Amino acid sequence: MDRLARPLLVLGLLALLALAGDARARTSEVAVAQAHAARDASAVAAYRAGDWSAARAEWTALLAAEPRAAGPERARLLGNLGNVAFREGRVLESVGWFTAALRHAPRDTGLWANLEHARRVAKLEPADRGDLRATLRRLLGAFTPAEARLLALGGLALLAAGLSFEALRGGRSGRRAALAGAALALALAAPWIHGAWTALDAPALIVAEARTAVRSEPRESAAVVAEGPAGAEVELVDALPGWAKVRLADATEGWIPEPAVFALAR
Repeated sequence: MDRLARPLLVLGLLALLALAGDARARTSEVAVAQAHAARDASAVAAYRAGDWSAARAEWTALLAAEPRAAGPERARLLGNLGNVAFREGRVLESVGWFTAALRHAPRDTGLWANLEHARRVAKLEPADRGDLRATLRRLLGAFTPAEARLLALGGLALLAAGLSFEALRGGRSGRRAALAGAALALALAAPWIHGAWTALDAPALIVAEARTAVRSEPRESAAVVAEGPAGAEVELVDALPGWAKVRLADATEGWIPEPAVFALAR
């Protein structure tokens, strides 16, 4: 074997090994997708048959297997679990599931309709009250984190273009271009800033049917420092087995039983 043929043979063997690895990976991905589809079909059949516990178990397992990344599939699973909770009579819990689903698909009109219906049944205020503050909040939250990042990057590109024009041309037109680029960059970055700001909190929803006692310590005999109304959004501060430490809207902190609260950051 000459000197040229030997390295070519080695490269060929490496290429074959890489192709074999890719084929195994694709086969594994297909198998996972098929298993996912089978479990989802089983959950759908159970839901249509009125077997809520079986549907809940299947969709919960699929949700646990899904990556944390946002996306329509995760939103669909969260929404399905919201439908199950509503059918089971756990209306406040269904509000939590639908709210969590909208964090992954903020423009899904079906999820918004389900959320508002569940909130009406639970005798809660609408999620979108229609006033200026609610409208602005919904507009800023109408983008997924990935979309908000792209908008922010586009704004930076416009800012760079404006600053470059000012550096090259100068004068009043250059200053106007720079200011316009800065204004557009700020406007396009607003959804990303809003998402980053709200992500600093760990939101949760009180899903107990009645007002929940907020205690000074994680035990039933501890003093009651406040009461958390059903359906109130709170901030998760800490957690222990069976207990969650929350911060109420008035900044009061205390402990409530874990089953009484639903984490929205899912």
